[in-house]
Amino acid sequence: PRLRLSPPPPGVRCPPRARRGAGTGQAPGMRRFLLAQFSPVLQAWRNGYEGEVRRSVIAFFVLILLAFGVCLAVPEVRLGLSAYLQGFYQDMDLTDETGALSPLALFLNNLRACVVTMLYGLIPYVRMPALALGMNAVVLGGMAAVYAAADSTMLLFAAGLLPHGIFELPALIMSFSMGLYVCGHLTRRVRGDSTALSLRRCASLSMRLLVFLVLPLLILAAVTEAYVTPLVMGLFL
Repeated sequence: PRLRLSPPPPGVRCPPRARRGAGTGQAPGMRRFLLAQFSPVLQAWRNGYEGEVRRSVIAFFVLILLAFGVCLAVPEVRLGLSAYLQGFYQDMDLTDETGALSPLALFLNNLRACVVTMLYGLIPYVRMPALALGMNAVVLGGMAAVYAAADSTMLLFAAGLLPHGIFELPALIMSFSMGLYVCGHLTRRVRGDSTALSLRRCASLSMRLLVFLVLPLLILAAVTEAYVTPLVMGLFL
């Protein structure tokens, strides 16, 4: 036999039944919003942005290897780069009152680098984002050479880079690649190619990539670099 609920006492009203599907409309709405924001980026990915990312990744790691080899083979270059980087990072002031790394300072520094790189792409003909990509690759290769020449284990270098680098490097490479992609389209536009993206669409595309992909990665990278990377490095000291 099926159980039956007793009717409520006289004068007591039953609470209204929740309508089926109530409260679930927000998720599809948010999903549609995110899809609308990502759609131009996905379209750009299929129309040439993927190629820029691929070429940027290859060039980035090739330049890292070249910088590593040159700095390791030429002590003067290695020592000069090391001294320059020490002064450069001291001037950046990425620490808080206690002397610890500041997540906010790290985030703002990386955000500024990504934004400037994308802005470089708005200058037609001059592929300046490639210069930013090359400089970052040379810094990483030079730092690796400094660790290797000082008889430090390369595990220590990896421990100081990989925890936050898995978030930061993709954000930087996507920014470099978007700058190059936009520069290519604007150059074609100036030459009279009507199929190339306009300045307005290029700016909109860069903003969508920045807000919905690069920013979350930079936040994760800043928090990881401030709180996780020092702990991981401490395991190898």
